[in-house]
Amino acid sequence: MSTSRMKIEVNFLKEGMYIADLDCPWHKTPFPLQGFYIRNDDDVKALAGYCKYVYVDEKKARTKHVYESRVTQKPKQENQKKHDKAEDDHSAQVVMLPPLVIKSPQTYQVKTTIKKEVSRTEKLHRHVYEAISGVFATLHGGGKVSIAETENVAEGMVESVVRNPDALVWLSKMSEEDAYSYQHSVKSSIWALVFGRHLGLDKSLLKTLAMGVLLSHIGKTRLSSELLQKSVKLTEEEHVEYQNYVQHGVEILEEMDDLPNGVISIVKYHQERHNGTGYPQSVTGGKIPLLAKIAGLVDYYQVLISPRDDSQGLSPLQAVSKLFELRNITFQEDLVERFIEAVGVYPTGTLVELSSHEVGIVTGHNLDRRLFPKIMIVLDDHKYPLKDAKVVDLKEWNQHKAGEDGLYISDSLPKGAYNIDENEFLLTGAKSRWSWKHFAGSIAS
Repeated sequence: MSTSRMKIEVNFLKEGMYIADLDCPWHKTPFPLQGFYIRNDDDVKALAGYCKYVYVDEKKARTKHVYESRVTQKPKQENQKKHDKAEDDHSAQVVMLPPLVIKSPQTYQVKTTIKKEVSRTEKLHRHVYEAISGVFATLHGGGKVSIAETENVAEGMVESVVRNPDALVWLSKMSEEDAYSYQHSVKSSIWALVFGRHLGLDKSLLKTLAMGVLLSHIGKTRLSSELLQKSVKLTEEEHVEYQNYVQHGVEILEEMDDLPNGVISIVKYHQERHNGTGYPQSVTGGKIPLLAKIAGLVDYYQVLISPRDDSQGLSPLQAVSKLFELRNITFQEDLVERFIEAVGVYPTGTLVELSSHEVGIVTGHNLDRRLFPKIMIVLDDHKYPLKDAKVVDLKEWNQHKAGEDGLYISDSLPKGAYNIDENEFLLTGAKSRWSWKHFAGSIAS
């Protein structure tokens, strides 16, 4: 155990302390993440229902003042200037709202296997990019955009995510190396649809959500390429100019005909934040439309895992941990928790190592056991490929096993670890086409 960890009774916990471990297994508690910060008395009360003591990491501790607001009395321009910093250091106050209620939520059943849906949606993925890149190219050239093509691809995405929400997520991961074909807004729209499906939004709302997120960055066509490509930190004036892309986007969409209701609202509010630290209007959570809240959350998540400056992004586990810290600060609490339910702590396609030392690929989730997804095991405990991959549902496995026989995820692995081609396993379920000689050489090195 780390020397920075200290055992402490739950009743003595203070705001800012980082909970590194519990006196009981994480998977037997409702906490969605293994490790989080204490923000208020409600967190302490929640822990007290399951634990007598916990282990806190003193090196990660934060002082109480980090949650005190420094923005409520600032003028608007200063608010905008502090936006990114507020999100990074949690310098804004916690803002409480009543729990989210979806009127007449839809219940969607998985209608096809992920393998079948991926083969069906590969063409759709290409179509989505072609449509969105066409919109941007037309605007750059000064032309007038028709919304029909974007509406068409949004409908296709909705139908796909209704059939099986994991397929589009997997395809977005398959194409991470193709920076020209799969842009930020396309990947964000996939997360938005998976999330909206989980919330039970009907198909018309899902289509509006998809279109809004796909078009949320359309205003950047009116920004200079020098500003968009600048690699060093923006000046205050440049930062304000950059934020104007939101209003530019609204103006562009207002000129379009037959735009579904709600799309402009998503674009207008997608950079607003729950505690008022967003832009351009600095409105608080109660005034932000639900679809725009979803758009803002998924946009932020995509930035965390794939930063715009091409730097190393966070792992999915680190990203949802970041969101969990920001609940009721930057984003509404129950929306954050429902998003984690929807995408999982380990999203589809994530490479993981198990407590058995075997290596597998996440292929699906169990909503009531977020730390127990479905795994396709591809390497044995010596890290050698299995002749045929085997699928294990960790939830079902651990319902009948205990102690040393339990099977858990011990670590998430970077894409391509051990030369594993996740995409081929998805489509074939068989051993990847690497050569044993090449595989052995990679282990030796």
